[in-house]
Amino acid sequence: MPSENLHYEHAPHALFSICATPDVVSAALTASSEISGSEFVGEFHDYFTPDRRPQLSATIKASNMCVAVVDCDRDPEMAISTMERLRTMQLPNLSIVAFSTQMEASYLLRAMRAGCNEFLNKPADAGALRDALMRFEASHAVKIPRKESLGRVICFYGAKGGVGTTTLAVHVANNLVRRHRKRTLLIDHQHELGHVALYLGMKDSHYHFDELVLNADRLDTALLQGFVSRHPSGLEVLTSHDSCAPDHKSSPEEIELVLNFLRTQYEYVIIDSNMSYKAIVKPMLRGCDEVCLVSTPDVAALRDLARRIEHLSLDDETARKLRIVINRSTSNDAVTAEQIEAAVKSPVWISIPNAYSDLVSAINAGEPIRADHRSPFASQISKWALKLIDSGAPRAEQPGAQKKKFSFWRTGTEQVA
Repeated sequence: MPSENLHYEHAPHALFSICATPDVVSAALTASSEISGSEFVGEFHDYFTPDRRPQLSATIKASNMCVAVVDCDRDPEMAISTMERLRTMQLPNLSIVAFSTQMEASYLLRAMRAGCNEFLNKPADAGALRDALMRFEASHAVKIPRKESLGRVICFYGAKGGVGTTTLAVHVANNLVRRHRKRTLLIDHQHELGHVALYLGMKDSHYHFDELVLNADRLDTALLQGFVSRHPSGLEVLTSHDSCAPDHKSSPEEIELVLNFLRTQYEYVIIDSNMSYKAIVKPMLRGCDEVCLVSTPDVAALRDLARRIEHLSLDDETARKLRIVINRSTSNDAVTAEQIEAAVKSPVWISIPNAYSDLVSAINAGEPIRADHRSPFASQISKWALKLIDSGAPRAEQPGAQKKKFSFWRTGTEQVA
């Protein structure tokens, strides 16, 4: 029997602990008190087994959503058995949070396969648990996703290497989580030596996007949670290999299947990808909602940007998704935004100011620039995130729209302004 320290007839969201140490119980009490409609309804002092059936209170049975907090330290194997047992008990909208002092990858994957939704470090942090509860609440609020409520997939590509695509993807994803509490997955879609984990100060994971694609035919929520890594902010990440690795080998069907599944799990999926993966660029573009094509305002990058747009605009569907982003913009740029728009025949969706010194410090520290930082860079990233959230964000103009005459390295009658 749990020792229920709160008594009432109905709890919309019931939170209870199993074999929890005092710090875990304290975190559960604090986290539940900070979320409207969520209540900590008590403690179970023994793990669940097939021959030890727990007595569930009427409060738990009457709730709209249950969250079981399982402490794995007393007996890790019994903790996994408890998670499996919980999944057979038909509790209303059940989510499971595991706490442990050790985070071995093999044990974490077993826990996720047993039904664990979140795996958190001890000593317990009430803020991390609160963030998990909020994600569960958002997830269960849309139990059967409708087309209009599916998450959005945003692909980031650089017009050429070195234009800051990864930096922007990391900061946009971080802003969506930190400022707007959106459940967001950031995918480092580089087949080797990607930088997302470095920029976030995270260790490389044993599991990567290409391995997720290889398991596309058996992908479910539990398996997905075994693949993703979690940043303290709440951002979920699929990292790149931290060593040299073979190129991606994925079929268009597998890519489509994975992206469609990820839409049901996240509000936003941010993919930091690369145009060099020619075999899978087309299915990636078909599967995303927006294509953020990043350039810097220099001659080489803008020449490549113009060529990329020409190529991508051959497909009308992709052309509608294009968002042109000019990074490291300054007031002294030799080419203005208006001239860039005229040259590439597409509007600049957003310009991000140069913040070289701040970004180098942030990268070296392994922590993105704060979402509330008082700087032009942070302000524009926030504006970008808001544009993504706003369903009425302006779409790119169709190719062929009339612009001022200006040309990048074209022969003919057009003149440089």
